Amino acid sequence: MTDVLRVVSLVLLGLVSSCDPSDQDQAHGHLYFAAGNYVGQFDLSDGSSLPAANLGDVTIDHLSNLPGGNLLLTLRVFTNGRETSRILRFNLRQGVSFALFPGFMAEFLPGPKAVIYSDGSRLLATRREHSYHDESVIDNHGYNSKPTVVMLSESEILFDRVIDGDVVIHRYDANDDASQALQQLSGVCDLNVAVWIAATDQLLCRKFGVAPQDSSYHLVSLDGVVEATLPLPGDKILRAIAYLPDQRLVVLTERSDSWGGGQLRNAVWIYDMLTAESYVIARDQYLGTAVVYRP
Repeated sequence: MTDVLRVVSLVLLGLVSSCDPSDQDQAHGHLYFAAGNYVGQFDLSDGSSLPAANLGDVTIDHLSNLPGGNLLLTLRVFTNGRETSRILRFNLRQGVSFALFPGFMAEFLPGPKAVIYSDGSRLLATRREHSYHDESVIDNHGYNSKPTVVMLSESEILFDRVIDGDVVIHRYDANDDASQALQQLSGVCDLNVAVWIAATDQLLCRKFGVAPQDSSYHLVSLDGVVEATLPLPGDKILRAIAYLPDQRLVVLTERSDSWGGGQLRNAVWIYDMLTAESYVIARDQYLGTAVVYRP
């Protein structure tokens, strides 16, 4: 890569991010995120970022963790004037990709080695030890809706579906290939802005149906009981995007009106589940809506 191209890449990804130096040693590891045709790497220790891979003439919509240094990517490709969505395995170290199948918003469950994805009208599970065409249907969501999926454990997810006009959250276990409706949780949590806190077996979420400017986050049990509210700054519009289980930290982004490279630039916050303290580690940074954490 030439020096000029390197500079252009830095500008596009907003790699220069400010942070409070006193907070630099409070988190570690990296978040990987999608930015157009790039996979970006965000350093949790100092709030800096850099491009980790360029996939060419595509748009990356979603990414999920895979074993062996791989990512599970969902991307859009224009071929002969037609847009298609594909799921592929991408090795970050080698820069090598392997196409799997068409689909949207793929997630990987390491327990049963299952890929959860949508084919446009159905939410499906397919297992790696069998053919990728050996699929089971989790839900028929239809072409006019797109389910939100939250990872619950190595073998379970939460997903939402619309039933008679109401959004109902379901729990799916890939080991049993069975799902159940969680009616009490459905009236409380919005899955679009939720992350699972494995250490306490609680969903960290904003309440369903509240105004966007109300970014209060609550710890809610799967039976819908609000057990705690996080003491986050009340004057900020925050969105939880990741939980770091080995550090007991939650990563949030603060909505802003700042744009750069065609993308919104947000402040990145850390909330410490053990000390109940929150702080900013970066400003003017794009992380998208889906990230992958690696210690």
